[in-house]
Amino acid sequence: SFREFVGQAKTIENLIIAIKAAKKRRESLDHILFSGLPGLGKTTLARLISCEMRVPLKQTAGPILKRPGDLASTLTKLAEGEILFIDEIHRISKDVEEYLYSAIEDFFINVPLESGLHGRTVNINLKRFTLIGATTREGLLSDPFRARFGILEKLESYPPEEIQKIVHRSAKILNVKVDEESAFEIAQRSRGVPRLANRYLRRIR
Repeated sequence: SFREFVGQAKTIENLIIAIKAAKKRRESLDHILFSGLPGLGKTTLARLISCEMRVPLKQTAGPILKRPGDLASTLTKLAEGEILFIDEIHRISKDVEEYLYSAIEDFFINVPLESGLHGRTVNINLKRFTLIGATTREGLLSDPFRARFGILEKLESYPPEEIQKIVHRSAKILNVKVDEESAFEIAQRSRGVPRLANRYLRRIR
C-alpha cells in the first residue's frame, strides 16, 4: 500500500487525491506519466495504483512496441478501468505513439481492413482504461504525447535517511539483521536510488 512506500511524499499525496477523486466519480483514473532515473520506484508505484484502484495491471515495454498492431490486441482486451503500464515509453516507435493518441484521448483505435490507395479502416471503441507510462528520458517524448497525460510526476532521488528506512524494510524481508550505522553506510553509497541500496544489501548479506 502507499502507507508502506518510503519517500516521494508529494507524488504519493497527489496520487492518493487523484485515486480518491476517481473512485468518487466512479471513473477510471487519469493517464499518468512517471519520469525519473532508473530504480526510483516507477514500476512499484504503477503496481500500487493497480492495488489501490482494485483493477488488473497489464504490463509491456516500449522497445517491444514497434508497430501499431503490436498494441491493438492488448488495447481491445482491456476491461473497463484496467491499467496498461508501458515501461520505457520513450522507446515506442513514432507510429505507435500516434496510434495511441485516439486510444488515450477518445478511447477508440483505427484498424485497417485493406491496404493500398483504396484501403479502408474501421473504428473500434475501447473500454475506458488508464495508461501509465514510465520514462527515464522525458525529453524524448513529443509535446502532443505528453499533453495527453492528465497526471505528470517526476520522481526525485532519495535522501540517505529515506534510503536507510528502505534498507531496514528490505532487511526484514530478507530475514537479516542490520544496525542503524550499517544501514546508513549502505544508504550513503546508493546515490539516492533504492534499487542500488537493495542490490548492495543482498551482496553484503
